[in-house]
Amino acid sequence: MKPVFSFDEIREAEKRIIENDLVPSLILMENAGTNSFIRILNEFPDIDDYEIFIITGKGNNAGDGFVFARQMAIENLPVTLVMLAPEAELKGDALINFELLKKLNNPGVEIITFNEFFSLRNRGKILLIDAILGSGIKGKLNEEFENAIITLNKLKEKNKKIKIVSVDVPSGLMSGEQINPVINSDMTSTMGAIKTEMLFGAGKDSSGEVYIVPIGITNDFLNRYNNYKKYAIEHADVQELFPRRKKSSYKYSNGKALVIGGSSGLSGAAIMSSASVLKAGAGAVVSAVPKSVSAHFSRKLFDVVKQELEDNDEGSISGNAYDSLIKRIDSADAVLIGPGISLNEDTKTFVIDVIRKCQKPLVVDADALTIIAEHPNVLLNRESSSEIILTPHIGEFSRLSGIDSKQITLNRFDTVREFAAKYYVNVVMKSETTFSCLKNGDIYINLTGNEALGVVGSGDVLSGILVSLLAQTGDVFRALICGTFLHGMCADLYYKKHGNKQSASQQDLIKLIPKAITNIVNP
Repeated sequence: MKPVFSFDEIREAEKRIIENDLVPSLILMENAGTNSFIRILNEFPDIDDYEIFIITGKGNNAGDGFVFARQMAIENLPVTLVMLAPEAELKGDALINFELLKKLNNPGVEIITFNEFFSLRNRGKILLIDAILGSGIKGKLNEEFENAIITLNKLKEKNKKIKIVSVDVPSGLMSGEQINPVINSDMTSTMGAIKTEMLFGAGKDSSGEVYIVPIGITNDFLNRYNNYKKYAIEHADVQELFPRRKKSSYKYSNGKALVIGGSSGLSGAAIMSSASVLKAGAGAVVSAVPKSVSAHFSRKLFDVVKQELEDNDEGSISGNAYDSLIKRIDSADAVLIGPGISLNEDTKTFVIDVIRKCQKPLVVDADALTIIAEHPNVLLNRESSSEIILTPHIGEFSRLSGIDSKQITLNRFDTVREFAAKYYVNVVMKSETTFSCLKNGDIYINLTGNEALGVVGSGDVLSGILVSLLAQTGDVFRALICGTFLHGMCADLYYKKHGNKQSASQQDLIKLIPKAITNIVNP
């Protein structure tokens, strides 16, 4: 797994590497610029067809751009350097690399101002290399830099032949509340490690395809400074952790999962979760649903075992239904509660009973999370120490924690960590980038998935996958790592097949689970 840092954390790590490990900052900049150049050559095999402009500011990000320009000159690729700041304002490593570029005296390198660039009239394909600003922005940008970012975005919007590649981070992106415009990149070549600001909000929207380029420091080396215990899940990790059936296995040795949910008008959620449990590999699935939806459930999904639960006048599970489910819970390897279960007052009593008394690993999703939010102490008064996984989105987590959604988005990792530690639970935080927080505080960030997951029922598919893997492995860590990765991969496969990220239904995602598993288990 790759270490993950925020902007502030990576700067702190690099400072300590330079000071404590005596790795020269000039070497780090050289590797950053050179390897970004190599990455872009790989991604643009037709680079000779582009007119290339490197747009620089005056800090270390500009220095990366100067290294990039020097590599282009060495390869005899014509390039225009567009400088937002005059040479007199350069200093340190950036100035050294600018002077090295000038000493090449290559006629293929032209240096112009931003005003001169904007007055050009180009009709062919254009590649803009964004090396204006790095990750150190604090506060409001000066007017010149802000206008440059806005102008470049407008230029790209008008001219579809323009591609923008950011070096390290899209210029303008910052920690905390985003108050500046951000370059709208098609691709970002980020240095050494993923930065968390690029995974959410404006960073997610503006970074395009993100590639990590090496800067001469291994992951193990960087991990020495990963005091924040955040990791990006890699395909190789999931390949190693994903469960495989033994040849001698049988249905009950391949994981027995119990799904509890459904209510009148909301049976689809339990159906989708149950179908996902099967497709994700569990050997046996029991779906416990109220009598009022049992017939509909059977027509839609006939390959799981159903147990009818006593219901109330509103077609939801009765508050005294727990005792009739005890044997099913005892025989299960893992339990899911919540999909479509409703917020009926009578049903809330049943949900609290299950959460408090369940002796098996438990996944809690959907309406059951809202019910917990009204009675959070049930998490502290459980009769069992069995593992529990909560799967909220931002709104649900706001209700659980009592913290405003905006504050959560500004400090999501620490907020979730504090909640997980307080209530001794594992949390899967669903958002544009889903991450898992173990109760010990370790955070695992999933990088698969795309906008196709932004559809009603996507969370029901995820909860089904999670309880399936939890039943198969008995291991929360493996279930979270593999489950979030598998869920996201379904969306990636949908995009690969259909070429869009906005027409997937829940059924489309469920049907892709087997193919996603094939991609994982077959090297």
